[in-house]
Amino acid sequence: MEILLSIVCTAYNHEKFIRQCLEGFVMQKTNFMFEVIINDDASTDGTADIIKEYHEKYPEIIKPIFQTENQFSQGKSISKTFIYPRIKGKYVALCEGDDYWTDPYKLQKQVDFLEANPDYSICFHSVKVIHESASTKSYIYPQMKKSRKGFTFNTLLNWNFIQTNSVVYRWRFHNENFNDIIPDGILPGDWYLHLCHAKIGKIGFLRDVMSVYRRHPEGIWSDSEIDNRNRNRKYGTKIIKFHDTVYKKMSSCSKKYLNNIYLPTFIMLTDNYISFGDIDILMKIKDDYPDIWEKSLSLKHNQVVKLKKYKRYYKFLLIISAIEFLILILLLIYK
Repeated sequence: MEILLSIVCTAYNHEKFIRQCLEGFVMQKTNFMFEVIINDDASTDGTADIIKEYHEKYPEIIKPIFQTENQFSQGKSISKTFIYPRIKGKYVALCEGDDYWTDPYKLQKQVDFLEANPDYSICFHSVKVIHESASTKSYIYPQMKKSRKGFTFNTLLNWNFIQTNSVVYRWRFHNENFNDIIPDGILPGDWYLHLCHAKIGKIGFLRDVMSVYRRHPEGIWSDSEIDNRNRNRKYGTKIIKFHDTVYKKMSSCSKKYLNNIYLPTFIMLTDNYISFGDIDILMKIKDDYPDIWEKSLSLKHNQVVKLKKYKRYYKFLLIISAIEFLILILLLIYK
């Protein structure tokens, strides 16, 4: 039997989590062959040893890649460089090494959906979000009352409602060069990959909760729950590049996307760099995105003008209210 689905997994220092992740893979009950392409990015803990253990136990399923030097710290795209060229499946599922699947029929359900609906390129489902911090309760994301068909690219453009370890794609890059379509150095990379596939087909949603997304201190986005400013300082330039690429290459330079998403995000991130005094980064952003830089300055100027007008109007309202209150008091006194 040929491999019908490839699971893409990246791991780094996930010793505490990787066994649960791998168990979620090998427990899958399917009527088709699947593979797990897992990249360990030169972990310094026992992650690689656990992956080797599962590779020895399930050699036809677990297909590891072991880096001798950390590639992420060198700015390399791990998936594009090492994983995507090895994909054999018609379908592709994603799961990071610190997340895991809970339903043994997850892959079968999603492949069945995509096989029955050839005009769909994505199938995803709800996940349970858990926090290592006991102070935060777990929750289901996204919360929808029933399974749905017909989400589109435009829906996804406004809001990334697809959690990474819930998605299965009808992989579009067997006949296309992903290096020409997926740029390096962008975040969130999963949202961009979702959009790439939503461009060629519709999106289906299964209400079943079939996986767990784990929030923990070592995660890329985890510090955003403590202080957004730290995350924005660390990844701001990659987030800007993401929105700039989407705006120019995928949204047909949509004014709605520019005004409602890209520009507000650009202003928020550049203001964040200003608050930290990161002048060198700001100058590079100005040089790399001159048009958006000018648009953001113009927008901020207009907002300041509106705020001044609002303040004058607000003062006028306060005076009127004070007069009305005084008249009311006088009426009560002389009634």
